Amino acid sequence: MPKVGLVMALLALGACTGRNALDVKRQRWDVERSGLEEQLDQLEERLLTDQARVHFWQQMRERHESVSAVACVNLGRHAESIALLDEKQRDKRDVLAKKNRVAARFVPGAKTAQ
Repeated sequence: MPKVGLVMALLALGACTGRNALDVKRQRWDVERSGLEEQLDQLEERLLTDQARVHFWQQMRERHESVSAVACVNLGRHAESIALLDEKQRDKRDVLAKKNRVAARFVPGAKTAQ
C-alpha cells in the first residue's frame, strides 16, 4: 500500500507540474495575443488614417475639377464680352469717323481749323 500512495503522490505532482507548464504556456499565449492585438489595433489605425487621407484628396480633386470647370466657363464668357465690347467700340469709332468726314465736307474752313 505504501507504493500506491507514492504513485498517487507522483501522479499528483506530475499533474501539478503539467498544469504549471500549461499555465505558463497560456500566460505566454496571452502575452503574445495581447501583443498581436496591439499590432492589429495600430495597423487598423494606420489603415483608417490612410483611408481618410485618400478620401480627402479625392474630394480635393473633385473640387478642383469643379472649380476649374467654373473658371473656364467664366473665362470664356469674359472673353466673349471683351470681344463684343471691342466690336462695339470699333463700330462707335467708325460712326464717329464717318460723322467727322461728313461734317468736314459741309463746314467750310474745317480743314484749316484742324
